[in-house]
Amino acid sequence: MFPENLDDIPVYEKIFCNRSLNMKSIKAVGFDMDYTLALYKPETFEKLAYEETLKKLIEMGYPKEISNWEFDHTYMIRGLIIDKVRGNILKMDRHRYVKVAYHGFRELTRDERRKLYDVENVIIYEEPNFALIDTLFSLAEAFLFAQLVEYKDKSSKLQNKTFQEFYNDVRKCIDLCHRDGSIKHRVAENPEKYITLDQHLSTILKDLRASGRKVFVVTNSLWDYTNVVMNYLLGNHKKDLNQNWTNYFDVIITGSQKPAFFMAKNPLYEVDVNSGHLINTDLITFKKSNKEYPTVYQGGHFKLLYDILGIKTGSEILYVGDHIYGDILRSKKEIGWRTMLVIEELEKEIISSNSLKEQYRLCDILNSKKVHLEAEFERLQLLEKENKKSKNKDSIEDDKNVKKVGYDLLKLRELEKKEIRNYHLKLHPIWGELMKTGRQNSRFAAQVETYACLYTSKLTNLRHYGSHKNFRAVRDFMPHDLNE
Repeated sequence: MFPENLDDIPVYEKIFCNRSLNMKSIKAVGFDMDYTLALYKPETFEKLAYEETLKKLIEMGYPKEISNWEFDHTYMIRGLIIDKVRGNILKMDRHRYVKVAYHGFRELTRDERRKLYDVENVIIYEEPNFALIDTLFSLAEAFLFAQLVEYKDKSSKLQNKTFQEFYNDVRKCIDLCHRDGSIKHRVAENPEKYITLDQHLSTILKDLRASGRKVFVVTNSLWDYTNVVMNYLLGNHKKDLNQNWTNYFDVIITGSQKPAFFMAKNPLYEVDVNSGHLINTDLITFKKSNKEYPTVYQGGHFKLLYDILGIKTGSEILYVGDHIYGDILRSKKEIGWRTMLVIEELEKEIISSNSLKEQYRLCDILNSKKVHLEAEFERLQLLEKENKKSKNKDSIEDDKNVKKVGYDLLKLRELEKKEIRNYHLKLHPIWGELMKTGRQNSRFAAQVETYACLYTSKLTNLRHYGSHKNFRAVRDFMPHDLNE
């Protein structure tokens, strides 16, 4: 039962609202599977993906010694950008200003960053030269890319490979791991090692259907892997597979090829849940014969989903996913679905940032002092200029005052930068706060604000809210509203 007072909800389990959403208008709620319905354990699942990718790189001709490399699942964060051409990994703010950059594991200096990524260069940070790390699936490939860059720079090997070829090879091997069963079979053998069970998941799904809404899944994973994962999550925690979990959903679409699902008209097939075979599907025939639609499909596109669900417009759907581009941006931008982004890392970050409030308050105090001192410095410079023009005898004293205040201002700026950096590094020792770069929102935060109607640390946080909750966005503020 949800609490009467929302203040009783732990802040890290709250649902945050960017765009007001009245749940009364929602007729269907859909979910991605990986990192949304299924939360993976990074220390085992991402490590598995990393190790299997190493094996395939060696099969492609990479040095066998890379098999001894180790994976640090805490090193990378979401929202970073890989510069495939230069071998760099970047973190930028909402204005596309690069604030942190690493070449391999060496941090670039401010001058190096500005030379390569100055805003005046008008760089388009998109494919084919850049790759966005917008999902937790991408953290292992980003770490491996950094290792390969470092390896090339410090050894005589792999000199025939470009940084872009490193990225393409890693990407190809990771895709192959997902296709050939390297990952799927290991997860199927021991799902509890790789997947986190959430005791509230089944209750949430039951409550949504009890409220009269249709509940569906749209996942890029194929049926065989989807069945393994969902079977484990929804009641049957043994290795023996059955399809009882499908009763929690009205429609299940596997192999959806998002984001193409929201833009292209791919054919839809029914899945035989016992054999896994695909069957040609004619939805018009089902409709004319008044037969029930099948539950499990592969492929298709959003308009076919509308037909099955009896939905007329995208605004009647709330879709919950973890991928800012594949799940949220395209479904929102292309077809107007309402969206909720799952940011699993948010829980830990909120807890950590709450413990650092005093340090951030110090940064604010230093910033206020800096603003005051900048105004005083400008006033003294103007006074000195006027006294020199009139040959006033006070000009010598003015020069001393300008130098003193200028020195104090320089020191204060350095201290403020140091304290802000210390604050960020306590949240993450390499990249800092997920949603901020310096005092600005990060590029990732800007995308969350623009495309996610709601965002939260896990979908089962819905249990704290009523099925007809009216989520209201906070008031927007301009700088003049804050009297700055």
